[in-house]
Formats: sequence, C-alpha cells, structure tokens
Amino acid sequence: MRFLFAAALCIILQTSTAWSQKFQQDDPLKVDDDATIDTKSVAPRKLSDYYDFLEHTFSKRADRSHIRAVNINTVGEVPDSSWFTNRASHDLMKTGDGPSFEGAWQVVEGKSEGITPGFRIRDGRGDVYFIKFDPMTNPEMTTAAEMISTHFFNAIGYNVPENHIVFFNREQLVMGSKAKIRDAAGKERQMTVNDLDQILARVPQATGGKYRAVASKFLVGKSVGPFEYYGTRADDPNDVFPHEHRRELRGLAVFAAWLNHDDSRAINTLDMLVKEDGRQHVKHYLIDFGSTLGSGSTNAQKPRAGNEYYWEFKPAVMRIATLGLWDRPWIRAEYPNLPSVGAFESSVFDPKNWKPEYPNPAFTNLQPEDAYWAAKIVMSFSDDDIRKIVRTGMLSDKRAEEYVVDALIQRRDKIGRYWLSRMLSLDNFRINGGFLQFQDLLAEYGLGKSLETVTAKWYRFDNEAQHKTTLLTAGQYGANQIPVPAEVLASAGSTDQFFVVEIADRISVFVRSNGNLEIVGIERN
Repeated sequence: MRFLFAAALCIILQTSTAWSQKFQQDDPLKVDDDATIDTKSVAPRKLSDYYDFLEHTFSKRADRSHIRAVNINTVGEVPDSSWFTNRASHDLMKTGDGPSFEGAWQVVEGKSEGITPGFRIRDGRGDVYFIKFDPMTNPEMTTAAEMISTHFFNAIGYNVPENHIVFFNREQLVMGSKAKIRDAAGKERQMTVNDLDQILARVPQATGGKYRAVASKFLVGKSVGPFEYYGTRADDPNDVFPHEHRRELRGLAVFAAWLNHDDSRAINTLDMLVKEDGRQHVKHYLIDFGSTLGSGSTNAQKPRAGNEYYWEFKPAVMRIATLGLWDRPWIRAEYPNLPSVGAFESSVFDPKNWKPEYPNPAFTNLQPEDAYWAAKIVMSFSDDDIRKIVRTGMLSDKRAEEYVVDALIQRRDKIGRYWLSRMLSLDNFRINGGFLQFQDLLAEYGLGKSLETVTAKWYRFDNEAQHKTTLLTAGQYGANQIPVPAEVLASAGSTDQFFVVEIADRISVFVRSNGNLEIVGIERN
C-alpha cells in the first residue's frame, strides 16, 4: 500500500510522525500491491511504431533526471508487482503442454501482409494460439530465439506469454468458417484455403515435411495495448511510478544487452486487463522475442543491431570527416556460419555501449545501481542454467546450440565484470554468529580479486530524526565479515532500535533490532 499511494499522499504524509521515519514496520517490502484499486475500465490503445521511432530519436519526452529508481524497497531490490516477480530459482517456465493435437486446429485468423506470415488457431480444447514461423533463409533461427528468450525473461522475473515449439502437418489445419484476413491494402475479408496455403508456401518445412513453428498462447484477460517506457498510464489508477524511473524497466537494458534484444521497444509490450480476487487490474507483459540472439525475425540480424541506433549523427560525421579511415569496432565482428543462429557474438560485445534499435527512455535513464541490480541477476545464471534454457530452442544442429551457450556465458561474464565493478560489489548481507557477513560478488564469480580488508564504522541511528551518532570508530576487518558491536548484539531482544554500519564509505547497511537483528536497509554510493 505504501508503494501504491506514495505519490498521491506525499503532501499529507510529510506531516505524519510515522511517515517521517526512514524505515516502516513492513520494511523491506517484498510485495508492491499495485492491484489494490479495482480498475473498472481501461481503454485499448494502439501505438504507431513509426511515431515511436521519431519521438524517441528526435525528441526527449521522458524525464531524464538522474535520480534513484523510485519503486525499489529499502534494501535496493524490486518488490513483486504486476510488472515483475522475483524468482526463487531459474527453473524452466511452468507451462501447459501447448496446443492439443487431438482433433484439427481451426484457423480463425490469418496474417499475410508484410514479411512475417502467420495465423491464429483454436485447438480441440478451445485454446487460441498464434502460430509464428521461421524465415526461409534461416530455418529454426527465429523460433529458437523466441523460445529461448521467453524462458530467460520469465526466469529473470518478467511477465511473458506461454510459448511452445510445435511440429505439424498441413492436414492438422482446417479453415474456420468465420476466419478473417487483411489484404495488402489493409482491408479485412473472408480468409480462404488458398490464403492459408500461400502463407505456408512462404515458410520452411522441417524433416518429414512438417512445419516447425512457435505456438504462442493468447494471454488471459483483455488486451488494452502496449505500455510505454516513460510516464504512466492515465487510465490505470494503480500505475503511479513513471516508467522511466522503474528499476525493472531501466535494468531491462542490461538483460536486453545480454540476449541482444535490440527490438526492446514499446511495440513489443502488452498490457492485459485481468481479474484476480474479485478485482480487475492491469498486468504488464514483454512479448515478441523473435529479434534476439542473432535473429532479426525475418532474416539474420544486421551487425549494427545492438551496436548503433538506426540513426546516429556522430558515426556518420566521423566516417565522412576521416574519408572512411575511421570505422566502428563492431564492423570487424565475426559471426558463425550457422543459419539457425544468425548474427550473435561475444568477442566485440560491449555491455557499456550496447544499444537497442533506437533510444528507449528507461534505458537512457539507467543508473549504475540499476545496472548493478540487473548484473547480479544475470550472473546468478549458472552455465548449467544457460545450457538448460538454450535446449528449449530445440536446435537440431548441436554446434549451433553449443555456440549460443558459449556466447551467452561470455556475454554474461562481460556484463558482470563491467557493471559489478562500477559499485563496491559486497552483497548478500546477513548477521550470523556475532558477525555481519557478506560476499564479494566480483571475487565470488571469478571476475576480480577479493578484497583483503574493508573499513567499517558503526553508528546508532535515530529512525525518526534520521540522525546517526558514532557507536564504534572505524576499523579494518576481514573482507567477508565484520564483527557486530556488543551493544548491537545486546539490543537483539528489544524492539525498534536501529544501527548503521558504513563500509568503505560506499555502502551503508542498516540493522534493526526487533526480537532479533535484521537487515532493514542497504544504500550504495
């Protein structure tokens, strides 16, 4: 509740004694209950991809203030919400079995325009799926990328569709009597068997004459269009934090860089109006991951993707001014001769300078602390986790599977080495046996040397006045644990006493006595 109404109640709460406190009784919050207000109606909206490109390339609509993310809890983490869920492990996404093969698939809508053909089907259980294919030039590439990245983004914590790789014969499909399709002029008309056959003629067939595709199950609820990476949705009363200042949207830049999700823009998001516990609220999804891991959906990705925006003034001027003698390092990147992978590499990859197709305001607002949060999650994926998720892409060429695994491991380590080193990477604080213990993440992951000692100074902390007084002068301690002063240990049986230890003048760890000693706050400089 505190997260939900923070913006609306700001003026009132300034005069409240309870709200003048730095820490509340429920800190650190694990859940941001942003489904509290029953959302009766949200108007569906469309977003022009061309307008979105022009808006974010040539203007700056979002707030570009260099402020700390506004939706984090007191230990710097993102609470569970309608946007993001902290996962306890990286187990594969728990889904159904995909579309049923008992009975025919009824085609209920076609998509023939453009260069990404597909259609919707209703299976024998009555479930609706969108069927998406690979391009002729790169069998398995787009469907594998979609499947693998869906599992990664789910494991990270985002809401994603339920996707399955399926193999089916033409005989599995029957034309629905009410199926519609739009022609080249955008006019809707009745879909025919000939339309379906023309769609299938433009996609590759797997061994045995079957078609390979991704079956993406329709999301539960009512679609109300994409969300934007800035501002808030005016007709959603639960949407109170500007999107460009949400940590999970800022940090998405790091995850997108890892998977080379260069198409991470508003058009590939979706808000769904859902009903849970008798109330309606908006749930926010990331969708369409066909342009990841070297796939450009309809072809292998261009080398520019992830390295340079569609339009950048400086590189163009530099090439002209030097008569072509200067060029970008990524021009020299080498890519595998693997059609099912496309253009994905790890040698030239630079986590600091990775870019989507055009500026994303939440990504532009990425702060070191946001990137540190995201890098911790990236590094939490073990080699085995990565290998297990890549297998969901069902790549028939084992060389391609191993290549993707190796590239993701190398990109993961580059992300960890760069972003964890921007902050003092001490983490996982806990009080155990009279010591404040922690890990040095750079050393833990083999990305840097472990600190031999750290400087620490303890203070009493007045939670209401937000004032600290020295309890124990600075001392040098072993790199992985700091002794807890006797006075702090003795306070464990009391309630609402607060202390803070400053480590190397870069991290402040707040401790509360509340029947025991607990970490209630972490602040990083």
